[in-house]
Amino acid sequence: MPSNPIEKVAPYLYEVGDPILSIAARVEAKVDALKQAEAEVVRCRRALKESRRLLLACVKHSYVDSEIETADAMCNRQKYRP
Repeated sequence: MPSNPIEKVAPYLYEVGDPILSIAARVEAKVDALKQAEAEVVRCRRALKESRRLLLACVKHSYVDSEIETADAMCNRQKYRP
């Protein structure tokens, strides 16, 4: 196996044909799409973290700790019901 990704190596092959170049281009496009998707996941995780922080602040503003703990316990009981 080459030390570089095969899609980077393929264009440097002697008399490489169009089918190989086309496949290499599609692979590179998928690599780029994956990088964009990973960046979107990071962005979504940050947004989710901020939304949860905001929700918790709103809940704490309206309810005392014992009410939140009771609701949390009820949530746990529901989670483990068949």
